[in-house]
Amino acid sequence: MDKISLKGLSFFAYHGVFEKEKTEGQTFSVDCEIFLDTSLCNSDLNKTVHYGYFANDIVSFCTNNQFELLETLANKACEFLLLKYNLINKIVFTINKPNAPIETEFENVSLTIERSWNTCYLALGSNLGNRKGYLDLVSEEIKKSDKIVEISKSSYIETEPYGVLDQPKFLNAVVKIKTILTPYQLLEFCKSLEVKAKRERVRHWGERTLDVDILFYSNKIIFQESLIIPHPEICLRDFVLIPLSEIEPYFIHPVKNKNIKELLKELKKEQ
Repeated sequence: MDKISLKGLSFFAYHGVFEKEKTEGQTFSVDCEIFLDTSLCNSDLNKTVHYGYFANDIVSFCTNNQFELLETLANKACEFLLLKYNLINKIVFTINKPNAPIETEFENVSLTIERSWNTCYLALGSNLGNRKGYLDLVSEEIKKSDKIVEISKSSYIETEPYGVLDQPKFLNAVVKIKTILTPYQLLEFCKSLEVKAKRERVRHWGERTLDVDILFYSNKIIFQESLIIPHPEICLRDFVLIPLSEIEPYFIHPVKNKNIKELLKELKKEQ
């Protein structure tokens, strides 16, 4: 990716927690790096980003909105910019607050965040009620969001239950998306889909109206108590690998360092 940098975009705005900040305002500045492919622009401004317009959009957004926290300002600004400029793949955004209400002497307070479009894969499963309807619900909800785009979706396959066998057969699929949601925001989105489907967690690996799991988030590796990516059981589940292989057979698992087609072949040998 190529990089365009803008530094020291200064403006007067009313962001802050304290009443004085909200009413009297203060000076802020933004440093911003945008990453995109400029190799094919060939003097065509429509194939790159006009940094003059881009700078004006940053200042306009920051002065026409009011937030208590720099974190909120930075996140909302990045969302706005990524959605408006579809050629941008990644933004590194720094907001500076040199006149922050701090009693001790200091030079500056700044916050830097990085946001980008990421390709992700979600596993879908249902074995209660209108199984197809619940899997269709995922695509319907994705269409309602401007922060997620569905790229492709596998066929629906019927599979035997996994883990707990005394339950109905499942309908499974995998969907490929691109999103500006962070991993934890995407996790919240997946949970919201399960809530819409009125999922009840009665027993581990038990019946469910809808299960939505994050399989991969680009090539990121996350190991936290509340979120593990890649999903730790991808290589054990043919109901994941079969539909995933249908739409993305040569995606490389960032931990196993093997593509999906190879992982499915290995699993079939073990079964």
